Amino acid sequence: MGSAGVLAQPIDPTQPPVNLRPATTADAPAALQLQAIFHGAYGSRAVISGQRLRTGEEIAGARLVAIYPSSVLIERQGQRELLRLAEPVMKPSR
Repeated sequence: MGSAGVLAQPIDPTQPPVNLRPATTADAPAALQLQAIFHGAYGSRAVISGQRLRTGEEIAGARLVAIYPSSVLIERQGQRELLRLAEPVMKPSR
């Protein structure tokens, strides 16, 4: 038998090299969804992916930087991202 005695995995010629493959979902940061914003006597809070947060708190490796009337600013991995509330499908009539 061979000197190594270990079977190597065959290389699939239809796949790109490992270093050129796209990042898997495990490597990608979690997608965060802004669900609600509350403004009250004790300050503002945002509901992001089901978790209620105040400015400075973190979720899934992202820190809540600022809360605006219809959006929030988060910072994750040195990058800032604006999350917006979804536009309502139906708007109330006047």
